[in-house]
Amino acid sequence: MSERRKYRSWTAKQKLEIVLAGLKGDRSVRDVCREHGVSETLYYGWRDKLFEAGREALAGKEERQGERELKKRVRDLERALGRKTYELEIAGEALRRWE
Repeated sequence: MSERRKYRSWTAKQKLEIVLAGLKGDRSVRDVCREHGVSETLYYGWRDKLFEAGREALAGKEERQGERELKKRVRDLERALGRKTYELEIAGEALRRWE
């Protein structure tokens, strides 16, 4: 019989406090992680997510406009793919009837 592993979960506030403690610089990241029982890999993942969210929040209009254009392009490509898939299904049915 295997034992179920229990994973600890942190709130967003706790994650933020841990990352900010590591960024302060008065203690090493290793010490902060050890104190809170967090792996350094997990800490750096949280830190990277925090920085990315900050970049997105502070992005200018031009960057957000570029993101909108990419989303529109994806939508257009998905529609085109749907049309081509439908056309292929119709062609396949016609071919089966012809045979």
